[in-house]
Amino acid sequence: MSTEKPRLNRKKRLAIYAGITVIGIIIAFYNTQIAFPYKHTVTWDFDSYQNGTSPQGFASMSTDKTPSWVVQTVSDSPSKPNVLVKLPIIDNVTNTHLQILPNSPSTDNANITMKFKIVSGEKARSVGMIVRFIDDQHYFVLMADSMANRLSLCKQTPEFLICSYDKQISIAPGEWHSLKAIVSSQGIAATLDNHLLIRANDHNYVSGQMGLWTKADTEAYFDDFKIQY
Repeated sequence: MSTEKPRLNRKKRLAIYAGITVIGIIIAFYNTQIAFPYKHTVTWDFDSYQNGTSPQGFASMSTDKTPSWVVQTVSDSPSKPNVLVKLPIIDNVTNTHLQILPNSPSTDNANITMKFKIVSGEKARSVGMIVRFIDDQHYFVLMADSMANRLSLCKQTPEFLICSYDKQISIAPGEWHSLKAIVSSQGIAATLDNHLLIRANDHNYVSGQMGLWTKADTEAYFDDFKIQY
């Protein structure tokens, strides 16, 4: 009897240890899925395109009739050598300019980042990241306005561009800034230069594509646009 008891206890201990190990693995896997829920990544750094050209597919995804989104080589690009430039259109009648990224996934769950630099603008100096794009009258845009020093979440409708969420923050023209959006079925969160500014619980246009946006005669540079989904 005395020799059997320890053997049974050892088996029990091994069984308990194995059970705890399995539970630990399950919890670790679950936490990994929560921390890294995205399975796909698409990136545009514009470095594989020829300087001075409009990348293939970009013209058909732009709302501008005249080509105004062009790849250029600039010395201070975050990922050298190229950036995507939004050229100001002389005597334009369109107040907003959209460039949807070719092959951008249509999804309701994504982590999107980009870098931008506002160069100039007489009427406006505003750039944006488009999310939940359905068409040119139904989308959201995270708008960075260097004239008003403000980040806004705006919803485009057939009638109006409605900005319901605004946060004051310095947005210096001539400097590179980073913008991040986390989009889910629950809403949209936005971070500018590592400052979490907007948390919007909005269920309009739940799923859609992503892209770039400028206002009026804004000239701006864009680089390192990345979508995890």
